[in-house]
Amino acid sequence: MLLRQESKDGMSVLSVTGSVREQDTRSLLGAVAFALQEQPRGVVVDLVAATVMAPGAVLALDRIARLGASWPSSTVVFAATSPAVVSALPAGLVHPDAGAAARHLAHEAGVGHEQVQLGHTLEGPAQARAAVLAWSERLGFDDVRDDVTLVVSEMVTNAVRHAAPPVALELRAEAGRVLICVHDGTPEPPERRPAPSDAEGGRGLLLVDLICEAHGVRSHPPGKTVWAAVSRPHQSVAHSDGVPGPVPDPDGVSRGEQAP
Repeated sequence: MLLRQESKDGMSVLSVTGSVREQDTRSLLGAVAFALQEQPRGVVVDLVAATVMAPGAVLALDRIARLGASWPSSTVVFAATSPAVVSALPAGLVHPDAGAAARHLAHEAGVGHEQVQLGHTLEGPAQARAAVLAWSERLGFDDVRDDVTLVVSEMVTNAVRHAAPPVALELRAEAGRVLICVHDGTPEPPERRPAPSDAEGGRGLLLVDLICEAHGVRSHPPGKTVWAAVSRPHQSVAHSDGVPGPVPDPDGVSRGEQAP
């Protein structure tokens, strides 16, 4: 098996050539996991030029696909024409060539996605709240606007007070939930600090625990990403034309789980 990795338009493309033996599975898994550490918009595993896929390697494709679920803002998709590969994976994850797979990722990344650079000042949380308001109005997400605003305000306030710049907010509409990511320039995870009963602040992480279905931290020196997911029960992701469309619920992660 020959494996080549390249980055294009914020995506990572892993091109596989030749025979993929069962003993090559570990290398392929490792390559996808490594690519996801760079937090791309998505990973394309191009198997079109794979001449032979051992049965064990085909069985491992579902496990490779699930690696994308371990980090909430990345997805793993495949390019393949082999009937064995196509039948081994959900239809939405397999495309006839790498170009089609990349276009799928680009479309998914653009659906309900917003990223805003924030000032590392006391005005940063206000900027973030304004961004949430505009984003939720654009998508018609009135049902979760208040919860998302509160979580974003707490997360950005924590980043401004306790982390180094730059600080950025990322919002993404997913199946049944809103994903919130706050990026900052300090790799250490946020600390829970006990707050006196009469204190006006200090309860940010507790509020995130109460409101969010899941949250976590991913360190990527010199910075980190703190993420949280706010549930939208029985809701679907809006398409780029603003019309909601049904999509299957993704595999969830437990409350408070840190993404690997």
